[in-house]
Amino acid sequence: MRKIVLTILSLVLVFISCKKTSTEDSWDDTFYSGLIRIACDENFQSLMNDEITVFEAHTPGAVILPIYANEAEIIRLLIEDSVRFALTTRGLTPREEADINNNMSLRVRQNLIGFDAIALIMNKTNKDSILSMPVLKKILTGEITEWSQINPNSPVGTIRVIADHKESGIVRYIVDSIIQGAPLTSNIYALNNSMEVMERVMQMPNAIGMFGVNALNNAPDYKNKIRLMRISNEDPATVENSYLPYSGDIRTENYPLWRPVYVLLSDPKSGLASGLSIFLAHEIGQMILYKSGLLPITDPQNKSVLIKDEYPI
Repeated sequence: MRKIVLTILSLVLVFISCKKTSTEDSWDDTFYSGLIRIACDENFQSLMNDEITVFEAHTPGAVILPIYANEAEIIRLLIEDSVRFALTTRGLTPREEADINNNMSLRVRQNLIGFDAIALIMNKTNKDSILSMPVLKKILTGEITEWSQINPNSPVGTIRVIADHKESGIVRYIVDSIIQGAPLTSNIYALNNSMEVMERVMQMPNAIGMFGVNALNNAPDYKNKIRLMRISNEDPATVENSYLPYSGDIRTENYPLWRPVYVLLSDPKSGLASGLSIFLAHEIGQMILYKSGLLPITDPQNKSVLIKDEYPI
């Protein structure tokens, strides 16, 4: 209720402050206080809601208003200087860096805070829940189109792949990291968000859904509604050589579908966006990240570095 009231009362203030283009005077927040909007990949909505709740409790003068959207939208908001904090799974391209530097004379800092897994889910009635990476690539490029090509006894027909949004970080990851620029299958469908993916998979025995593992925290009792798929680096995939999207198997790289999570920060005055970014990278923020199912860059309990050179060890 407090968040709703603050949102309504501050709507005009936020609109005006986010539309100003001067980097000298338009942002009056401080490291510990103020009201700012931030942008966040919608796959991390559950995580960011938890982080904001705890951050505001530790920083009474701070109010954070999150915008949850697809990857393309949150990058656009950052480039337009509508936000100075964006949580995403990639850095800026050279073209995007040039745009923000030319338009706003800002420099974007890229801060690694953890690693996320892309979960593959399927209908509870489908028993073929183990895939190898070579087979997954063939599905995503259309070389494999029927479940019977994986299991001759499968009754569920054509494979339908469902992603959260055509401009999401997951679709980009599929193209860049799995099929490496090859044409996508015509049997892939993009919806509006991860919860729509969950609902569609629950209705379709032949579907494979793809979205960030943290989004599962937004789906109450999901274990009784869908089946998580096990993925293997090896072919053929077996129970022994395949893994679920858990943080321990991201760290060892046994689970192959992992991606970095970054805070993109364009905050020259070290204001509230910088304060939130530092919070996420340190003990309390990292513990929340760990409890959300992601792999943190530090061990929150032992306060030691887990991640070096921006890759799992």
